[in-house]
Amino acid sequence: MNSDIFMEYAFGAMIALIGVEAFFSYIKGKHFYRLNVFIADVSNGVIFAVAGVAILAGALFLYDLVWTHFSLAKLGILLFPLESPVSFSPFQIHLGVLISWTFSVVLADFIYYWFHRHTHTIAILWACHVTHHSTQEMNLSVAFRGNAFQRIFEYMYFLPMALIGIPWPMFFLSHRILKVYQFFVHTRFVGKLGFLEEFMVTPSNHRVHHGTQNLYLDKNHGGIFIIWDRMFGSFVEETEEPLYGLTKPVNTFNPITANIHVYVDLIKNVRAARSFSDRMKILFKEPGWKPDYLKTEDDVIKEPAYTEKYNPNPPKGVMIYVMIQALILATVGLIIWKVAKLDLTDAGTLTIIGALVMFSLISINRIMEMKRWSRRTEVIRNGIFFLGFVAVLYAVKIPLITYVTIPLVTLSLFSLLWIVIKRKTFFDLSLDHD
Repeated sequence: MNSDIFMEYAFGAMIALIGVEAFFSYIKGKHFYRLNVFIADVSNGVIFAVAGVAILAGALFLYDLVWTHFSLAKLGILLFPLESPVSFSPFQIHLGVLISWTFSVVLADFIYYWFHRHTHTIAILWACHVTHHSTQEMNLSVAFRGNAFQRIFEYMYFLPMALIGIPWPMFFLSHRILKVYQFFVHTRFVGKLGFLEEFMVTPSNHRVHHGTQNLYLDKNHGGIFIIWDRMFGSFVEETEEPLYGLTKPVNTFNPITANIHVYVDLIKNVRAARSFSDRMKILFKEPGWKPDYLKTEDDVIKEPAYTEKYNPNPPKGVMIYVMIQALILATVGLIIWKVAKLDLTDAGTLTIIGALVMFSLISINRIMEMKRWSRRTEVIRNGIFFLGFVAVLYAVKIPLITYVTIPLVTLSLFSLLWIVIKRKTFFDLSLDHD
C-alpha cells in the first residue's frame, strides 16, 4: 500500500472540500472563512511542510534504525507483514494482515492521543503545537495549520511502534490515515453525529478542543477515536459554540511569530527564573506556569478570551495583490513538486527553496497587516522572482515550461511595478509605523 499515492488523492480531495466549504460559507452568509486568515493558515501549512521534509527524512531513518536493530523483528518475531489486506484476482481478504493493519492504525491513534494531550499539558511541547490553535476561525483549512517543529517531538512518540516490529511503511501510512481523518473534523458545518459521538472524533467534539472557554480547555485530544478521552478523563461534550483560538490571542498573521512566540516566552521566563528548579518547571509544567515572582496581571486567563477577532482591514487592492502573490507561490510550488521534480532531499536545494518560501510568506502575510517595511520586502521578493522566472525561461528545458513561465514573468513584473507605484496610495494608511 503506497502512502504517497494515498496522500496525493487525499490532498486533492482536501483542496476540493475546502473550496466547497468556502463556497457554501459565502452563499449562506456564515462567514466561516476570511481571506486573510485563510492565507495565514495556508502559509503556516506550507512552512510546516517545508520544514517537515528534513524532519521526516531523519525521523524515518531513526524509526527504521530502531526497527532493524532493536525490534521484535530482530528476534525473528514478525507480527506485521507488509502486505495488502485485500487482493483482487481473485478477490480475497487476508484476515491476519487486515488485523495487523487495523492494530497499527489504532495504536498510532492511541499514541497520538498521549502526544496530543502532552502538547496541551507540558509547556515545551505546547510551544510546538500552539500554532494550530492560534487561529480564531474553525474551518477545514485550519487542519493545514501546523508548527514547523511539531514533528520533531511527535515522531519520537511513535518509536514504540518500531520496537514491537511495525515496519516504517506501515507506521507511515497509519500516521497519514490519522492525519487525513483529522482534516475532516475541522468544520462548523457538521452538527452532532448520533451514536458516532460515543467512540469517534467528530466535528462536534473536536470543536470543543479548539475552544477557549474554561469548560473546554485541554479537552478532547483524540485523533480518530474519542474513546481515549472518555477512558482517561479528558472528554467534554459540546454544549455551546466554542470561542476559537488562544486564551491569550496572538494578533498577527506573521507565520514566524505564530511558530516561535511561545518558545520566545519560555526563553525569557527561563532566563528570569531564580533557580534551576523554577527553570525546569517553566519548561515541563503546564503551559503558562510561572513562579509567583514572575507573574503579572496579564497571566490571568480571561473569559471570554477576546471580544473582537483580529481582522486588519487593508484596502481591497492590497488583498487582490496578496491573492495574486499567493497564486504565484502556489504555482511555483506545484512546478517544483510535479514538473521540475527537484530533489528536495538535497540540503542545498531545500535550504534555498525553504528560505525563499519563508521570506515570501512573511512578506505577503505582513502586507495584509499594512506593515510599512513590507513595501521593501515585496520589492526585493518580486525582483528575485522576476529574475528567477526569466532565468528558468532561458535555462530550463522542460516541456511546456514556457507556457507557465511567461505568465509568471509578467505577473512578477506587474507586481513589482504595482508595489512601487501604489506605495504612497496604500501604505501611508499603514496600521503601524515600523
